[in-house]
Amino acid sequence: MSEVDFIKTTALCAREWRDRVLGELTESGCTDLSYQPKSGMSSIGWVLAHQATVLDFTLNGLIKRGSLKNSGMGKAYAPGTSGAWDGTLLEEIHKYYDSGEYEFLEWVGKATPDELARVIQEGEAPPFFVGMAIRKLIATMFAHINYHTGHLQAIHKDWLKGQAEARN
Repeated sequence: MSEVDFIKTTALCAREWRDRVLGELTESGCTDLSYQPKSGMSSIGWVLAHQATVLDFTLNGLIKRGSLKNSGMGKAYAPGTSGAWDGTLLEEIHKYYDSGEYEFLEWVGKATPDELARVIQEGEAPPFFVGMAIRKLIATMFAHINYHTGHLQAIHKDWLKGQAEARN
């Protein structure tokens, strides 16, 4: 399997897991994007929009060294914000994620080994990313997206627990 095929397979696995968790949320009735556990975890809507922002930031901000396609969502759902959902419609969040994923996969399909080996330099990105090769950045992006899919599962379990307590 080529490096590009491996990246595409990783994207597919991240998508399948995220879609499965979204289906579980919907099936159980946990569809309020503003739901935020009392433990301080972020809201469902924030997590979903943040995942889309991660794709946008990785491709457009770090790999292409440009501006985010949706800077408004990028700011609203950036790390360090409150974790509250700002009212962005679910359809808009899905469209943002889908377009970011599509554009990322388009870029990956055309990426050369030299582009994947390029190392992010000081002044190009926040310090966390400096010294990171693009291929490692991509692995980090998918780890981040998958982390937040697990986050969605934890929020769902919290919601289910609250529903059970309310019935008792």
